[in-house]
Amino acid sequence: MPTPELTEPVTFNPLADGFVEWPYHQYARLRAEDPVHRSELLHGWCVTRHADVNAILRDPTVSSEIDNAEPTPLTIDEIARRDQLSQGGRTVVLLDDPDHAQLRRLISKPFRPREVDGLQALVEDRVRTKVDQLVSDKGTGPVELDLIADFAYPLPVEIFCEMLGIPEEDHPGFRFWVNCIARSLDPVIDPVERQELVDHIADMQAFLEELIAEKRSRDDDDILSGLIHAEEDGERLTPEDLLAQIVTLYVAGHEPTAGLVGNGMLALLRQPDQWALLQSDRSLLRNAVSELLRYDGPNQFVRRVAMRDMDFDTPAGRVTIPARSVVYASPGSANRDEARWGATVDQVDITREDAGQHLQFGAGIHACLGSHLARLQAETMFTALLDRFDGIELAGDPTWSTRMVIRGLNQLPVRATLR
Repeated sequence: MPTPELTEPVTFNPLADGFVEWPYHQYARLRAEDPVHRSELLHGWCVTRHADVNAILRDPTVSSEIDNAEPTPLTIDEIARRDQLSQGGRTVVLLDDPDHAQLRRLISKPFRPREVDGLQALVEDRVRTKVDQLVSDKGTGPVELDLIADFAYPLPVEIFCEMLGIPEEDHPGFRFWVNCIARSLDPVIDPVERQELVDHIADMQAFLEELIAEKRSRDDDDILSGLIHAEEDGERLTPEDLLAQIVTLYVAGHEPTAGLVGNGMLALLRQPDQWALLQSDRSLLRNAVSELLRYDGPNQFVRRVAMRDMDFDTPAGRVTIPARSVVYASPGSANRDEARWGATVDQVDITREDAGQHLQFGAGIHACLGSHLARLQAETMFTALLDRFDGIELAGDPTWSTRMVIRGLNQLPVRATLR
């Protein structure tokens, strides 16, 4: 996309015209002019260079716990929402060690590479069934469809529901609830909408509480049952902690995967030479997924809290983030940093040798627990697009979600011949 000509001082503004369609112009200006940027909108600091974001994510002295932050309107609101919904539960992604390490040990087994590899047949079956359904509903083509609503968005939550043993008839409700949680992660939302989201999330929690209570008395062979009975060094998940982790895993396992497939397919359709290269050489698929995560990945910001004064050298001089400040570190910007990725940073190159060094899955102790599952799902879904969507092309303008933290499409109209 062409870079707009701007003369006003740069500021981080996710409400600016054009930001949701393409935030990378704003990120580029921030990296060049104000890479450690004080945001009045966020009452915190926006950090955009790769080296700085990588360092923050790996720094064990940087906190994930919002209680450590200086009180601001946004931190006070976040704590209030957490306390309203958590019912005493602690979310692993928003805890520091040793609590983080303890919870991670208890929930990590189903997401280790060996266990995820064992889910391949389940994932392939779900994806195949979804495409068969599309063929049955729409015919063999050429047909028009919304690649988000008809394919990329429902599949990850259906797969995760099946893994957890959620009844099939409840899957659509979970898609709605997960979308509500993802939207609620944004720090700047209208208060009326915020309360509506909180109410919907409370409904999801109530449903899960009933399901967990039922499964405690059974010996089902699914991941939820495994988590209910998980034990490590004599420790077990409390009912509140279990509920908090399941809600977190739903968002982490669904929204980023759907965003990766949707955003990635749009990028390939806009750079058809790369799609053609992938069609001719399927061995490039794994690296292609890494490159698509780097180029336009779903995870745009990670919220952290500085526990000490943090100094950075910037074009305007030395900048200090004071202790207890909220920091929004941007993997979305870091993955487009020319200083790290070179002159071709704004192009999709599925042969890029260091594509796997992207920061979409985080880094340090909070590196994404579900990265292996996300890769398995994405690779399987892209394989289906390669195998069964002939002549796929854009059939209209895509529309983007207005979320700041998780970037994804609401609609991606395409035309293809299904088989």
